[in-house]
Amino acid sequence: MEWQSSIVPGYSPDGKPIISVIAKRTYLLSQNRVIIADDQVSIQSSDIPSDPQNPLNCEMLYESDTVAYKPKTDVVVLCKAHAPNGKPVRMLETAVSIGPLVKKILTFGNRKIENRFMKGLTFTDPEPFTSIDISYSNAYGGRAVMRDGSIVPYPPNPLGKGFHFKGTLEDADQIQVPNCEDINSQLQPEHLLITKYEEWKNLPVPASYGWTRQFFFPRYTYAGIIPEMLSGTTEKAPDLNTNTPKMDFRFYQGASEGMGDFLLNGNEPVKLYGLDPEYPVFEFKLPGDIPGMSLCIGDEKIPLPPQLQTVFIDKESGGMILVWRGFKEGSLMNFAERGRVVSCLVD
Repeated sequence: MEWQSSIVPGYSPDGKPIISVIAKRTYLLSQNRVIIADDQVSIQSSDIPSDPQNPLNCEMLYESDTVAYKPKTDVVVLCKAHAPNGKPVRMLETAVSIGPLVKKILTFGNRKIENRFMKGLTFTDPEPFTSIDISYSNAYGGRAVMRDGSIVPYPPNPLGKGFHFKGTLEDADQIQVPNCEDINSQLQPEHLLITKYEEWKNLPVPASYGWTRQFFFPRYTYAGIIPEMLSGTTEKAPDLNTNTPKMDFRFYQGASEGMGDFLLNGNEPVKLYGLDPEYPVFEFKLPGDIPGMSLCIGDEKIPLPPQLQTVFIDKESGGMILVWRGFKEGSLMNFAERGRVVSCLVD
């Protein structure tokens, strides 16, 4: 099965222009088995929001493949928490384990918050559930109305729920309690009603295995000065003697916290806990079919070392996409100006 491939111009972290070759392959998953899909998903040049009519207020289904350089491997899993054997549970610990990467999320049935005599704010017992979306929409966050009527977001996750200010609700019963919690940053009742906006820095980490959005904190802080601004393509070049931060290439990584910290190589064992309705532990190995990548400049064929750039698992549909990248320093425009045709070869 042929690889889907594309050439993407960009920049390396040190600001030098590069030409990257992107190679993409789609697989089908079952317990202890991975096969190449007959229908291969083409290179995606733009992001795919879950609601195209309201793209800034929805989950991301897939981020663009045409990223010239990611420092580490993005691991993204779109999934639901599934109660073992379909027997309802009130809470379920889930986990994603791929090679050195391990992330755990607690999922709860629907809860409410109430003010009990002598105990203060407490959670009600979770309702039983058989499946729940593990998503930023079901994690801590959202947008809160302040006492002056202005609306402010929870920077790490404006899509979530549970972010409110004291004195702005008539009844605590109006609060939607998040269903998903990071096992290392669990929710407390007092997190649902804060006093000052600055307190957001001490609130729970939003829990998801899915894509972040570019306007989430801390991702947007990595944008800095984009390399294109340094290349002289703008009308006025920025003053590099200022304290303006330069581009941090973690901006291009869309995985959730803890899911983009490692460089994977393929062949790593994968274990998904609590994410399958039939198997409490869904297991397989990442494919070891590493693409051979070459950049062809005129008659010259230049081999490129491949790096695994993205692992995307859509658990509910049983599909997986791996995206690899290799690059060479150089400007696509310069080669074109010299009459040298640039193409790629992936096998």
